[in-house]
Amino acid sequence: MTSPAGWYPDPEQTGQQRWWTGVGWGGQRVPAAVPAPPAAAPAAVPAAAGATRTRRLGPLHIVLLSLVGALLLVSAVGGAFWAMLALVALVAVVIGVVALVRGRVSSLGIRNRGIAAAVIGAALCVFVVGGSANAAIHPVGSRPAALLSAPEGTSVAKPSATPSPTPTDVVTEVTEVVEIPFAVTEVQDPNIDVGQVVVTTTGVPGQQTNTYRVTTRAGAEIARELVAQLVSVQPVAQVTSVGTRQPAPPPPAPVAEPAGGGCDPNYEGQCVPVASDVDCAGGSGNGPAYTPGPVYVVGSDVYDLDRDGDGIACDT
Repeated sequence: MTSPAGWYPDPEQTGQQRWWTGVGWGGQRVPAAVPAPPAAAPAAVPAAAGATRTRRLGPLHIVLLSLVGALLLVSAVGGAFWAMLALVALVAVVIGVVALVRGRVSSLGIRNRGIAAAVIGAALCVFVVGGSANAAIHPVGSRPAALLSAPEGTSVAKPSATPSPTPTDVVTEVTEVVEIPFAVTEVQDPNIDVGQVVVTTTGVPGQQTNTYRVTTRAGAEIARELVAQLVSVQPVAQVTSVGTRQPAPPPPAPVAEPAGGGCDPNYEGQCVPVASDVDCAGGSGNGPAYTPGPVYVVGSDVYDLDRDGDGIACDT
């Protein structure tokens, strides 16, 4: 076939037309009743042939969308977004009803009643959601009947606010038991050797009962005054004894008796020889016999060795 490009009867299917590219048959078919487009415009394929059209927004669409967006933005800033959204949805419901009655509103893209019904349903859903959200955020209180029935120009006295009651002060007495700490003292004890420290009396804390006058207001304490004190248990001071007694020197080791004589039994600690006179060794006595100290007098001080009478001779 040497015909120019165009629509021709389909040699394979009766009642159909098929596009001839000028070289071979294409895959596009249309019913034979549809008039073939001009051969010079093969790109304008009818919608039934599967070609798609791209619709662009017109100036009216752009203006309406811009207006709706601006209203929603301003209302969102002012805290009335949901109310404005419900209003826009109500306008969409009106437009959908008009399109449903007329069959179409081409300027707004509503081409049939099915689209109009879908617009009405969607707008109603948005209206219900927006109205519910607005009511939850901004509840409307009921107006008094006097305001509803008052004629125009008549001022209605508003009810005065009831002052909140002034909280009263409540005064009660409260008792508290507190512990009294015991004192700690030290005493010097001559009955204890030097260097020894002994707790002779253990300290015991006492108890004191305090009575307060407490003033509360609205459940909170605002003042407290001490009105009485009573010591129920007196504290016992702890006494620590510090020894001051000097211990007695240990007795000297016994000294072997000198050869040829004996030791006087009136003395112990050192051998005091039996002689006409005995003096302390290293002292001012002239003997003739001497004894080192210290010497303990256990009988009679026959040699007058214990000059200070403390029972210890030759101790200096």
